[in-house]
Amino acid sequence: MKNLLFTLAVFFTLQGMAQDSTAAKPQEWLGILTLTDKYKDEKNWSPGDQAIVGEHFQRLVKMKEAGKVVLAGRTDLPLDNPAMMGLVIFYAKDEKEALQFMQDDPAVKNRIMQAQTYPYGIAVSSCK
Repeated sequence: MKNLLFTLAVFFTLQGMAQDSTAAKPQEWLGILTLTDKYKDEKNWSPGDQAIVGEHFQRLVKMKEAGKVVLAGRTDLPLDNPAMMGLVIFYAKDEKEALQFMQDDPAVKNRIMQAQTYPYGIAVSSCK
């Protein structure tokens, strides 16, 4: 009987530890980037603004290499098209970290783009 109780205690302890490690696993998030109104007109882009978007791109590449970004891209539409947007699928441990990741983007910090963030789950992918 002592062996059975010991075995059950070990089983439930290990099960609890497994659940704790799952909770710490990073989750997938979807970031949607849209241009602020000023930048929907090409005439309003300065060389400085273009350099900031270059920083935005380099940050995404760096984060992809670090394993944080799964993919990033944009719709292939004119700047003034209401459906024009960029998408970033990335990992974060929680909502606070996900929001911070998007707010730290140079294009968001400089008000060229605005960001929305949603919990996300990849169901089918050739990326993995």
